Amino acid sequence: MLLSKFIMPLLFTTLCSIVSGQDIKAKKDIIYGKSADWNNQQQDLKFDLYSPTSSASLPLILFMHGGGFINGDKNALEPFCLKLAAKGYVVANVNYRLGFDTTESKRNSGIIMACYRGVQDQDAALRFLVDHAKEYHIDTTNIFVSGESAGAVNCLNNGFITQTEWDALFPILHQELGAKESSGNKISNHYSIKGIISMWGGIDTNYISATESKAIPILLIQSEADEQIPFEHAKNQNTQYNYMFGSYDIAERYNNNGSCVTLLFTKNARHFFGFSQHYIAAAVQQFVNSVIKGRCKSRSEENKGENDSINFAEYE
Repeated sequence: MLLSKFIMPLLFTTLCSIVSGQDIKAKKDIIYGKSADWNNQQQDLKFDLYSPTSSASLPLILFMHGGGFINGDKNALEPFCLKLAAKGYVVANVNYRLGFDTTESKRNSGIIMACYRGVQDQDAALRFLVDHAKEYHIDTTNIFVSGESAGAVNCLNNGFITQTEWDALFPILHQELGAKESSGNKISNHYSIKGIISMWGGIDTNYISATESKAIPILLIQSEADEQIPFEHAKNQNTQYNYMFGSYDIAERYNNNGSCVTLLFTKNARHFFGFSQHYIAAAVQQFVNSVIKGRCKSRSEENKGENDSINFAEYE
């Protein structure tokens, strides 16, 4: 027990140094709010924070894991978040409320409520981070949200679906779960999203307005053969969530609006597969830096250098 107490922190510090070539500050299990889960049990909402030891204010990348809104945890993506922090960013690796009623008669409404809770939690985490920007050395003019699968759905929904649109779609959400921007904590700070990074996520593209797309550049990463969220809605009707519109459709929306979009795709990989952490971290760095410098240019590129069997969640 004593060995664990003293050796584990040392191992973690060593890991940070190996990944980054420099020391990375890590703060674990920061509580950013408290909300009732789907069983009406109060839950502490937590994130881990990674950043270089520099005292300069740095861009923030908020990251949310996947798991179909029913499982997953921030700890599984720690290696990837370390890679991002090593590139000069403050990275918040966020947990959010999971779970919903999976009985057949309530499954669809349960998923919708889980999506809304995810949006509420992302909003609460961002408000908290802005409120603590000085302490965490965050440049609040450069806030990027990123996620994979369900986490990407959270980012897209938070970026493009307003409270008014939620209320028009599903008024019961506001009635039962409260407003998007007042859940989790009492912090009222406002924030602006500089860019979105979606890994195999999806949204109804009707909710992406021309104004929103021009204001928020986007990086999209997905396989054409994704069996869960359709890469292209018109051609991938046999996916699990076939009512969603994936990366191809989002890119088309952006291109039609003359907005900045980067689409990275592979051909035959399954959901979560086909892209290594190293590949995605490099793509994120290129995207984020180009947006910050005002040099974002739309492009589409097939990832031919990775093996389709690579699982993004595995450490590399």
